[in-house]
Amino acid sequence: MTDPNLGPGEARTRQRVRTQTLFLIAAGVVGALIGLSTGFFDEGSGNLFAGDWEALKLPRWLALMLAALMLFGLVALPLWGFAKIDDYKRQHNLIGFTGGCIAVLSGFPVWAVLYAGGFVPPPHAFGVFAIAYVAMLASFLYARWKI
Repeated sequence: MTDPNLGPGEARTRQRVRTQTLFLIAAGVVGALIGLSTGFFDEGSGNLFAGDWEALKLPRWLALMLAALMLFGLVALPLWGFAKIDDYKRQHNLIGFTGGCIAVLSGFPVWAVLYAGGFVPPPHAFGVFAIAYVAMLASFLYARWKI
């Protein structure tokens, strides 16, 4: 259904909103599949948030499926999303991604030397992921509100 009173800019904006909504739904479904599958099929007593990586045991077929879903959700879906958003939002997203990357590139070595000095616990994968995630969100919000 096309509204005859809709201008080309308004029609394009509505199309972008629909695409963004589908993107968010797809990302939510991928995340839910990963989380539910990990929780349901975990054969060990691992807790990802507590850092008990060694106690997490998954069937081999599920580990491969989850790895593929994670690559899709964390690499392919964001790259596809960059091609579907306007230049202004793309700039904010790229600043956010860059902030997360810089935080990991600087945060891990800082964490490692602070550990060597006895100030903090040893670096671990979830902590590095959390650094990236929080820094990416903070960088994006800064870019969105200041630029």
